[in-house]
Amino acid sequence: MTLFVLAVGILGLIFGSFANVCVHRIPRRESIAFPASHCPACKHPIAFRDNVPLVSWILLKGRCRHCHEPISWRYPLLEAIMGLSFAGLAWLYGPTPILLMALSLFFLLWILTLIDLETWLLPNALTFPGIALGLAFSWWFGYLQEALIGAVAGYWIFWLVARIFLLVTGREGMGYGDFKLLAMLGAFMGWQALPFIILASSVAGVVVGSIFLLLSRRGMRAEIPFGPYLAVAGMLWFVAGGEIVAWYTGLLGVSG
Repeated sequence: MTLFVLAVGILGLIFGSFANVCVHRIPRRESIAFPASHCPACKHPIAFRDNVPLVSWILLKGRCRHCHEPISWRYPLLEAIMGLSFAGLAWLYGPTPILLMALSLFFLLWILTLIDLETWLLPNALTFPGIALGLAFSWWFGYLQEALIGAVAGYWIFWLVARIFLLVTGREGMGYGDFKLLAMLGAFMGWQALPFIILASSVAGVVVGSIFLLLSRRGMRAEIPFGPYLAVAGMLWFVAGGEIVAWYTGLLGVSG
């Protein structure tokens, strides 16, 4: 089991390197396949020895070998996050079909999180295939009806909230990308996941967002990306949804 977890963790590092390509290129509507990896500053192709996840960044001291421009911390950070996520999921689920679903979902969510943090975008090129993939997995695992309801409800719940917010305040409250991300989460996990994801992401968004806005002195009307909160809440429900329900129903039993 230890070797399996280690192997999947290494696979996560490799996928983390590819995820960085997606984060950089997809918002710019560039191909994720061509050209090969190259320095964003000088465009020089990156040799294999300079493209080893984590190791190359450390050996190069965070700079391009050719032009010596700094390489963003995002590259090793995303590689490490993906490696740890893959290893953790492998340890949790073992070599089972649900592991494939978990790896697919977390891979998409981490990419979307980093893109939203950098660009405030949640590209259709990721959310639409994500919805389709979630429905495919739900069909495989036998809860397609719940997933279809989750995808539709996830989109329209946020659409309605945003519409009401616009009518009341005259300002846009969230982007359509957030609607599609929630639809993707509903497609992967069914409508039962939506209440927790909406509540947890909203509470986290208010608390963390308020602290950030106060510290940055940008004013409470400044915009902050909401996708990362949805993504983290979705990950939490995926790995601990049953425990969360048991904890909540336990509280109700105690209070009753």
